[in-house]
Amino acid sequence: MIFAFVFGNLIGGVINDKKGPKLTCILGVALFSVGVILTAFVKSPGLFYLTYAVMAGLGSGFAYGACISCIQKWLPHKRGLASGLACSAFGLSTVVFTPVSNMLMNQWRNAEGIVNFVPVFLTLGIVFAVAGFVACLFISLPDEEYLQGLNLPAKTVSGDVNFTLGQAIKLPAFWALFFSIFFINGTWNLCVPLIKDLGMVRGLTESMAIACVSFTGITNAAGRLIMASLSDKIGRSNTMYVLCGLTLLGAILMTFIGGFGYFATIAIIAFAYGGPSALNAALSTDLFGPKNSGTNYGVAMLALGFSSIFFNWVSATFLNASVDVSTMTATGINSTFIMGAITAIIPVFLMMYINSYLKKRSA
Repeated sequence: MIFAFVFGNLIGGVINDKKGPKLTCILGVALFSVGVILTAFVKSPGLFYLTYAVMAGLGSGFAYGACISCIQKWLPHKRGLASGLACSAFGLSTVVFTPVSNMLMNQWRNAEGIVNFVPVFLTLGIVFAVAGFVACLFISLPDEEYLQGLNLPAKTVSGDVNFTLGQAIKLPAFWALFFSIFFINGTWNLCVPLIKDLGMVRGLTESMAIACVSFTGITNAAGRLIMASLSDKIGRSNTMYVLCGLTLLGAILMTFIGGFGYFATIAIIAFAYGGPSALNAALSTDLFGPKNSGTNYGVAMLALGFSSIFFNWVSATFLNASVDVSTMTATGINSTFIMGAITAIIPVFLMMYINSYLKKRSA
């Protein structure tokens, strides 16, 4: 689903730059909602991948990228805050819909503990469709009168550059951003499959381990909003250095920490993961301009999909990372998070290059 999501950012970005955010979001809501509704009726894993992972993932990416691009245009002088608002809402959805989904599953669970997922997915899909289409009615781009009313320098409003995708990918700065996204997300991608089971091995009760997973939605959203907003004040590069430091600390602690310290460490890593999600959207616009921001950032976002697949493949295949709650054992965890610590350092050097590039261009 994450991989479909990043491709949705790319395809939706192209549509957004040509047709605008309203149509892109309508298509996204339609794909996402229909995918969830159809999932209620599928009978095979293959169809489940098609409806839930591919259709819903693509639709989510369509709307996500279009909303970020649109809100940046409403706040051209505060791109970090703009990206943070859109991205934090995305992160908070985990907090809202996890208990809602659990409530629906409990309501439709029979005496043997088997859930009837038909009404669960139907209810969610209909709610997503109604709420999403109503929201789409209010989506629009700012007009010239609004932008002039901000009394901003022309450079801030229009952007001093507006690269097409073909022009952007020829710049080393584009690939510095691409690989920064690839590496900075490595630690979180390694954590996600392990959070609950490893937490239980490290001393958390099952309920606390589940709460740890849910709490990541709050810290993730907080990182998206707080750090992206901070970047408007202290600069994108300085903010990224802080996030890399937090990720590095979290990866090191994950090699040994347990109990409530484990809970706090996961929260730190989730916060540090959320920050770049919003920061990189603003940075992409800084680098390549607002006009084609949907397409340019959509391609850069492919790095997130590759990261999610690559690091878990290395962890499972070469480092043999696994957790067995039945025997309370974990193997390959230390080497996995040592790799996560290394991936947190690499973006520092990539950001140093991007910062140097922006300074030379504005000189």
